[in-house]
Amino acid sequence: MRPVSLFLPGLACAAMLAGCAHANTASLPSVRAAGVSESMPDAVAPAGACGSRVYVADYARNDVEIFPASNVSNPKPCGKLVTGIQLPLAVYVDNKGTVYVSDYSGPNGNNPPYPINVFPKGKHTPSLTIDAAGPGYDLFVGKGRILYVAEATQSAVAEYAPGSTTPRATLSINGEPYGVATDQNNNLYVSYLSNADGMGHVEKFAPGATTGTNLPLTVSLGGEVRLDTADDVVIGDRNNNIIDIFAPGQTTPSRSWSTAAKPSYIALNHAETYLYTTGFGSVQIFDYATGTQVGAISNHLISASGVAVYPPAPF
Repeated sequence: MRPVSLFLPGLACAAMLAGCAHANTASLPSVRAAGVSESMPDAVAPAGACGSRVYVADYARNDVEIFPASNVSNPKPCGKLVTGIQLPLAVYVDNKGTVYVSDYSGPNGNNPPYPINVFPKGKHTPSLTIDAAGPGYDLFVGKGRILYVAEATQSAVAEYAPGSTTPRATLSINGEPYGVATDQNNNLYVSYLSNADGMGHVEKFAPGATTGTNLPLTVSLGGEVRLDTADDVVIGDRNNNIIDIFAPGQTTPSRSWSTAAKPSYIALNHAETYLYTTGFGSVQIFDYATGTQVGAISNHLISASGVAVYPPAPF
């Protein structure tokens, strides 16, 4: 099995998922953006700058930085989430503005449980904390506000009903799941690194199913997966530094474009005009139709891991 440390490039500890001691996190930099309060709720961002927002989980800073969503490079942050966050991996924002953040470190260091903190819209204190069996490498909220959590170290995807801290179901994956997303029909897609061939695959689960079907597509080392309104599968190939977009049922990408770094996490804005991806500490912004890079976010970031956009894409 390939080590899960390959999932997150450019973090403060190069081997952080292969055994960075929790005690070492005290030495990670703690840089605070000038003029931005740690506890500033995103709902009261200065001058309304964060009507539409980009949330970036910064692993080294132990927080989630909030930026106005635009194609302008290096916008100033307009808020952040800090309370309860320790070595954040993934961040997701649902259509109600609720923010979900998964941590690599828990109360027992790099041992279970691994917190997933849930922040209501405009709040900087979590209303709910889920103690997961493994680090949440990806988070997604589907229909019925079901929270899906990709747990690579457990070879599983856990499903949580709204407000619950106990999984309603756990799906077994034959490998390391790195991405989860649903489509407009509430089918669940799981991107994972296969135990069988060491390649990246995507498995599709019908609503309520516990057994999935592998799609006829393969990437060298896949990261997060997303679906657009055309049911295209969007996935980053981290070995080849490209974004691949597969039309339904296709074995080869209908579109691809290169990125400057390994595209571990991806997010589409609500109109699906822009795609955001993280790699080596920054966020790259692409025109989704053409694949042309139109901006970037690197200021105020040290080790960008997860990225999310509000309002989110439809699926």
